[in-house]
Amino acid sequence: MRTARFSEQAAYLGGINPASHSTEQNTGYLSLANYHRAVVIIHCGVIGGNLDVDFEEATDTSASGAQSFNSAGKDIAKTATTDNNTISIIEIDCDELDIADGYDCLNVEVTPASAGIFGVQVWGLEPRYAPVATSNVDSITD
Repeated sequence: MRTARFSEQAAYLGGINPASHSTEQNTGYLSLANYHRAVVIIHCGVIGGNLDVDFEEATDTSASGAQSFNSAGKDIAKTATTDNNTISIIEIDCDELDIADGYDCLNVEVTPASAGIFGVQVWGLEPRYAPVATSNVDSITD
């Protein structure tokens, strides 16, 4: 028996809306300060060219001190036609961030070689203070 709803333990933090994109897209720097883990979901539709997915970290949501985040090889590439209609899930333990220097914000940057349909979602998991905020979702149905 479960005692907590998904919406009480996972918070949608932001992302890139699914659409046909032909230029670099960014989630913007999203704060992971209130979570122990995060998950990034990349959903590819039909991509006409390769996608380069890079992770960056900063000390705040304004991108202060922005630097590359590539703990354990989180950056990935999606291949045109081979990765059409696929989903990639990248899990991040927030301890992988440069927390000693105050880094707790994450940006996902996706650069397409040519127009392609894709979207990105970033979820905060294992909240430090439950329940999580639900202000980023339109509705929750039991």
